[in-house]
Amino acid sequence: MSFEVVHTSVARGLRGESGFATAILTRGLPAGLESGLQDVSGYDHDHVRAVGVDTVEWAHRIVTVRGRPYTVLSRIGPNGVDASRRPNRIAHHLVLEPHERAPGGPAWMLGQFGAFETGTPEVAERTAPPQLPAGDLAVRPANAWNAAGFDPGWAGVIAQTLLDAPQSTVYVVMPDSLDVLPLVIDVLALLPAERRWHVTFSTRPLVMLPHVRCQLRFVRAEAPGLARMLAEPGVRVVRVEHDADAGDSDAAIAARRGALVEPSYRPANTKVHPVLGNASTTNRTADSTADRTETRGDDARDETSFTFSSAAAVDTESAFAQPATSARAASAAERSHRSHARGANDGARDGAHGGGTESGRDAMGAFESRERVQWPPFAIALVIYSGLASLGALILFLLAALDR
Repeated sequence: MSFEVVHTSVARGLRGESGFATAILTRGLPAGLESGLQDVSGYDHDHVRAVGVDTVEWAHRIVTVRGRPYTVLSRIGPNGVDASRRPNRIAHHLVLEPHERAPGGPAWMLGQFGAFETGTPEVAERTAPPQLPAGDLAVRPANAWNAAGFDPGWAGVIAQTLLDAPQSTVYVVMPDSLDVLPLVIDVLALLPAERRWHVTFSTRPLVMLPHVRCQLRFVRAEAPGLARMLAEPGVRVVRVEHDADAGDSDAAIAARRGALVEPSYRPANTKVHPVLGNASTTNRTADSTADRTETRGDDARDETSFTFSSAAAVDTESAFAQPATSARAASAAERSHRSHARGANDGARDGAHGGGTESGRDAMGAFESRERVQWPPFAIALVIYSGLASLGALILFLLAALDR
């Protein structure tokens, strides 16, 4: 069963509070999810300070609450002013079960759902779930990019970046503000249907929280703090410009012609965080697998930040560029270290020491060395003889004392 939550500033919310509160909620919403959705309901009204491209935030996120991941589709936008004459915003969230995810993808569902609240609604607890759109989206040329004044090939470049780096954050730097949702729909249309729901995104990102996954983020080229965001380790960056050609890569050509985009190479691990089941163990397994993934050989470029320049040349951000030989050497050294640690600590100890300091590991190694000390037989015999001699001397002393 799907659920919906609407959060905005009201005179009196469902819980009796005033100001920003829950105005609409589907009965039976899982415990803890209401507050989890409030965390992603923010909106920055300062267009100069905001980093997002779109005036409205359209988002597909994976929100984890109490160990369970939830698929959440959101629309967050301005909502005039509230009773105190302060700027108001309204956030409408849809929580989907796995079987309710349409093959058309999350961006397509956002565009097809026609019941998003855009003004202050009547406060109510709804008993019926929202009516979700169902359907597929055929692969097609990226015409929305062309209509927005961009080379449609950029949609293919972004799609291939998502396939090549499924565990990396991807920033798309746009030259100015615009309606981004149609562009996202075009990007996801170039992906196989089974991969579309693996892509989480936001057209107006605000705050990234540890329990929320958002991979694809559209940001303005003039956004404050952009350099700091792009300097995050391992991110991918696609810079889009109006007069720039996206190049003649297979992905760019596919986007212009309307064909599926293929990854440029096979990723080391295609398991990502999106919800493929309901059990919390699925989420924990995906997290631990992603944490343990090692970058090998050519896949070492997953550790770097890539920029698609205005001339559509693919290069590595200079701040993170490393020679391929250094990356391979570092990867080999790391694997050697991990193998040695597993052999010395017998697997379980290796997991226990993963988060410790160097001094802590040294101390534990010394302790384990003492545990494995083996005494030679003559030393054991000497210790036993010394003990028996001491015990005999003590008995003789006590007998002499009693005779007196």
